Amino acid sequence: MKINTSRFGEVEVNESDMISLPEGLIGFPELNQFILLDHDNDSPFKWLQSVSDPAMAFIVISPLSFRPDYMVEVTEEEVSALKLSNPNEAVISVIVTIPMDPKKMSANLKAPLVFNLSNRLGKQVVLKDPQYQTKHFIMEEMKRYSQRDTQNDLKKAIQQQIANKMDNETVNK
Repeated sequence: MKINTSRFGEVEVNESDMISLPEGLIGFPELNQFILLDHDNDSPFKWLQSVSDPAMAFIVISPLSFRPDYMVEVTEEEVSALKLSNPNEAVISVIVTIPMDPKKMSANLKAPLVFNLSNRLGKQVVLKDPQYQTKHFIMEEMKRYSQRDTQNDLKKAIQQQIANKMDNETVNK
């Protein structure tokens, strides 16, 4: 099947690749059918392209790529609506906003998209966790977590040096 898009022109897609969001997206309840398109081969970003409206496409990303501790808790009703029988079938994405200054791109961690890979159903959920907001700056999150990883690596290296020194002192006695 062919769909028209304002960004990519006419695109050939398999109907089996379409994702159904029966309730649409927040602010766009009328948009129910989407296709995921790659941004670039090496890019973590994808385009969630509306099948019915060529002008409507949203940039999405896996939140784990910049926020490894991100947790989504879905209700029983949401699990039921997605017909999720196995948590491994779920994929989480978040919508990204890219302003004129790309360093200030942000992701909506408050309202992630949950997709069931096996049946191609999706739903945008609103999390109750107050640590998640509609605007998390991706570059800042990446920097914060890379610093945390660097600090953890440094702590591990120091602890290993101390352990090695203690082992050497024990052997030398």
